[in-house]
Amino acid sequence: MGKTTPTIFILLLTLSHVSLPLNGFTLRMIHKDSKESPFYNPAVDIHLTTEDRIQTLINQSKSRALFISSQILLHRQNATTSMMDPDVLRVLVSYDPTMWYLGLLCIGSFPDKTCMPYYLLIDSASDVTWVQCKGATKTFLQDFPLYPWDNSLTYRPLPCEDHSILCPGNKCNDQGECIYRVDYLNTGFTSGISAQERFTTFSDDGGYESIQIVMGCGFHQEKFVDFGNNHLKNKPDLIAGVLGLGRGEYSFLKQLRGAGQDKFSYCLEIYSENIYASSTYLTFGEDAIIEGEVRKTRIVVNPFQPSFYYLNLVDISVAKKSAGFVSADFKIKDNGSGGCLIDSGAPFTLMYRDHFNRVATLVVEYFAQIGMPLDASDNRLCFVMPQVPFTTPSITFHFQGADYVVSERASLFVEMRGNICLLIGSVNVTNMPTVVLGALQQTNKRILYNNMILELSFADEICRLQK
Repeated sequence: MGKTTPTIFILLLTLSHVSLPLNGFTLRMIHKDSKESPFYNPAVDIHLTTEDRIQTLINQSKSRALFISSQILLHRQNATTSMMDPDVLRVLVSYDPTMWYLGLLCIGSFPDKTCMPYYLLIDSASDVTWVQCKGATKTFLQDFPLYPWDNSLTYRPLPCEDHSILCPGNKCNDQGECIYRVDYLNTGFTSGISAQERFTTFSDDGGYESIQIVMGCGFHQEKFVDFGNNHLKNKPDLIAGVLGLGRGEYSFLKQLRGAGQDKFSYCLEIYSENIYASSTYLTFGEDAIIEGEVRKTRIVVNPFQPSFYYLNLVDISVAKKSAGFVSADFKIKDNGSGGCLIDSGAPFTLMYRDHFNRVATLVVEYFAQIGMPLDASDNRLCFVMPQVPFTTPSITFHFQGADYVVSERASLFVEMRGNICLLIGSVNVTNMPTVVLGALQQTNKRILYNNMILELSFADEICRLQK
């Protein structure tokens, strides 16, 4: 099996009662840079300027581009090599620590009818869900106690006689329990017991929802260089494992079965004027509802990166003026590069330099027509703001069968030092997608991913987190 790349979310729950969902499931997402995030440190973060935050987002976006490029190269190198040990559930994955959505899940069912809350790193491009368990011989630092599996009434190790996809190879320990191992590209790995356990979360209507899934109970975690280090920055170390939302049969999404229906949606709230990220809900199955003027386009599978969501992009226009692209300009190449990827893990939309220059030319022409010159002293695409009100242009991504219009000023531009600057960037990397549609350009839109029929739907919506 090839290496996968994560797009990350996390959730937090503290529960004293459990009820089962029928056909839907909802998880709360909290961005790590949000003021609600347990990683937010007002003593430090409140002093960051808008320019500081924008530069951080630029750096994160470019790091993400390099990361995606490395994954395509790795998949290409391993296209003819099996990564699966037939005797153990062993998956190679990688994570990108720059972009995390956070939250908390409540795990297990204990004699006092409670469950244990844990923060998990939610990875939409890997399959295995796991948590560090009590009795582990090697761990990374976490503030919460290791998961007390031996006290949970709903913990059931998966027997090796289970011949399902959830225990491939029937690899056993001495107790006849199925085992797993996940290796990460930074040489870190987790291994332990595959077990059925109850996962519970708050829904967006204030109720409780739970489901039984197979998870990894981690008894050996090693070389996780990005986990367990927050105390060095005077912040809590809350991550206890990973929630896998990939497309494989072992993933949390697939195990939701009827409750998940192999589809999910989210609606990202517009960033605040100080460029703070915000929270939302990730909804599955019948909870994943989209209304209004809905547009639909195909999800395309890139064989070199099958866990990511690619779309057929045909052209891009600025203020309804076409940049003159044709669909071949965004085609996925035989080596896995190219194409258009929608990715909430990248803050900014990024494009190949040549493609960006064609779009930038139209943006410059638009502002020149209303008397706003380009500020040549700024290394970003920035324009000098006048003393009178002005209108910013929309940018439309013309997908196959559907126009994706980004028109809100806060989704495309930011004001800094008397200038207004475009929140879309360029990269010189060519082993990545031609276009990565980032999170800032997904705000105030309901986006629904339907893996069953490989279709992405979207509609304008004022995204608000229900308190």
